[in-house]
Amino acid sequence: MQTFCKYAQHFTKFELMKAQLEVFQNESGREGVDFIIKTNTGNYHELYLQTVNLEKDRSVKISKSVLGEPKDNLWIALVLFMKEMEPVLYLIPSNQLAKPDDYIFIDNEQIERFKHLSNWEIKVFTKAIPELSKFALNNIVGQL
Repeated sequence: MQTFCKYAQHFTKFELMKAQLEVFQNESGREGVDFIIKTNTGNYHELYLQTVNLEKDRSVKISKSVLGEPKDNLWIALVLFMKEMEPVLYLIPSNQLAKPDDYIFIDNEQIERFKHLSNWEIKVFTKAIPELSKFALNNIVGQL
């Protein structure tokens, strides 16, 4: 798993730089943010990196306590790994998680006693790909 994460970091950074965004490693120590990007217009966005190895997994769970509250400048950088294919990078607005569709985006809210276990889940399956494609980097970069 560590290998996928390290590769996903490099891949994400490279793809963002190809899209002419300035990329900074998060040095603030804030959990839930891996990269900070700056657009040509001077806007800053925070990225939380998640990976899915489709050989083993079909979803990713994001702890609500780690990510924090969804906001306009917080994005999930989701990297999908598939055997013998280039990885795919999606930038999903964190606000999307706050509007679960119970199909691709799931809110796994826990009762008060287990609140710390609450998470959002992003499911990845064949029929979800067209919906997720809306969040492909080349489709999102103009919205940053």
